[in-house]
Amino acid sequence: MTPLRLLLVEDVEDDATLVARELTAAGYDVFAMRVDTAEALRRELVDAQWDIVIADYTMPGFSGSKALAIVREHDLDVPFIFVSGTIGEETAVAAMRTGAQDYIVKGNLARLAPAVERELSDAAVRREHNLANQRVAYLAYHDLLTDLPNRALLHDRLQQAILHAHRDEKSLALLVLDLDGFKEVNDALGHHAGDQVLQEVASRLKGTLRASDTVARLGGDEFAVLMPATDVNRAELAARKVLHDLEHPFQADGRAVMVTASIGIAGYPVHASNGDKLLQRADAAMYIAKNDKAGYSVYVAGRDPRDYERVGLAAALRKAIDAQQFVLDYQPIVHLRAGTTVAVEALVRWEHPEQGRLPPAHFMRVAEHTGLINPLTSFVVGRALSEWPPSILPTPCTIAVNVSPRNLHHSAFPRRIHEILVEHGMPPSRLSIEITESMIMSDPNGSARCLQILHDMGVRIVIDDFGTGYSSLSYLRRLPVDELKIDRSFVLGMSEGEDDTLVRCLIDVAHNLGLRVVAEGVETAEVCQQLTELGCDAAQGYYISHPAPADDVARWMARQRGYR
Repeated sequence: MTPLRLLLVEDVEDDATLVARELTAAGYDVFAMRVDTAEALRRELVDAQWDIVIADYTMPGFSGSKALAIVREHDLDVPFIFVSGTIGEETAVAAMRTGAQDYIVKGNLARLAPAVERELSDAAVRREHNLANQRVAYLAYHDLLTDLPNRALLHDRLQQAILHAHRDEKSLALLVLDLDGFKEVNDALGHHAGDQVLQEVASRLKGTLRASDTVARLGGDEFAVLMPATDVNRAELAARKVLHDLEHPFQADGRAVMVTASIGIAGYPVHASNGDKLLQRADAAMYIAKNDKAGYSVYVAGRDPRDYERVGLAAALRKAIDAQQFVLDYQPIVHLRAGTTVAVEALVRWEHPEQGRLPPAHFMRVAEHTGLINPLTSFVVGRALSEWPPSILPTPCTIAVNVSPRNLHHSAFPRRIHEILVEHGMPPSRLSIEITESMIMSDPNGSARCLQILHDMGVRIVIDDFGTGYSSLSYLRRLPVDELKIDRSFVLGMSEGEDDTLVRCLIDVAHNLGLRVVAEGVETAEVCQQLTELGCDAAQGYYISHPAPADDVARWMARQRGYR
């Protein structure tokens, strides 16, 4: 029998008994509580949880309409049904408009069980959707892997902390922490081991710092710590304590690994008067600490990463672009039902003459700070089009290239893309521009103008890492977007039996906007099948293909269905 917690608002005990018996006969294991006053109803709504409320409409000293108002005052998503011998049709319709789900005449209790079954089912669906929406809202401000606040929530808290510090004439400190040696762990032991290290770093940071401090994950292996009511000197003490706690080995897939950190410190109001500038300067100090191998560094005016020639990396990066030391790997994106390749994503690597092949994490931030991102992006687009000419690139496959907000803020960027397309004889529709959700929201108006020009040219626009930023659906509707890529963090959770509802919700959101949906980070056949059943359009990840040079990917595509 199905358990049913029933709250009856009824002044006649025999009528309440009839209702309970009717539902018991229909297969419910009924636990019923009868109340007939407003005070008793309020008490039961606070003290217990109920599956459904059934109320008489007319009672001496109390009314069903008043009972309905009390239930809705408590903001409970619990079905409410009137069972009455006196309610007329007009009154019943009016009651339903104010929140009742149904009304049943006492002489026709045969309708009661089907109505209860229907309303319980509808309530369960509503709760599931509400939980999914709450999860989406939570993840808009939290990192899925570590459960720490993400960049968006840190930004909000930083703005609030600065307002309070200004009002109270106090100081605060911001620490930016980047792990050293993390890439080696990822390369040697894989992403799963790397994720374990990141989770342990998050745990140690929270255990080391004050409860009033905000520990956030900015992305990748980068964290931040907001310390209210703290000056730079005390922030230095905290940095030394953090570095000490990170000296102990981490356990990753049963192995002990060593990971250290570089920390940059900036303080309000001594180094900056607003949150964005404070974060930039803490980030700048972190790069100085990393370059000097100093453990931590306090921001000093004049030692900003925008002058990276002083630390050598920008000069080397500029030479690397001129010498074309960059190579591209490609990762296919496959249609889940048709099995055909719908896109290849270009992934840039730096073939450093001394340090070997370097991933984007080692140079992309410097390229952003120095403006070298513009020639670097032009190089990537041109190289990708040269390695996939129209005669080789199968229809309707596109080439996907990642761009940054700095590209989109450059007024000449659309014209440069057009020139490269013409130079290589590639139709604009065969090029996709990918930008992350969080990046596009850093300057939505500026980004939208450039994206609209590119879209009008025929270039496809893709929002990458969807679900991790904080864009609103109303704003997404105004963007010239063709495709959303669900972030790998959500997809990885599916393999552990988590986030199915959340992924379904994200897919439904995208489809309601008329957009194609791609899932990133697909690493197992099980997840691939789950995504297919959820209606996801396409997928990308190690289960399908690792990134590889163009020739290898072309041979791989030739073996797939549709390209023989």
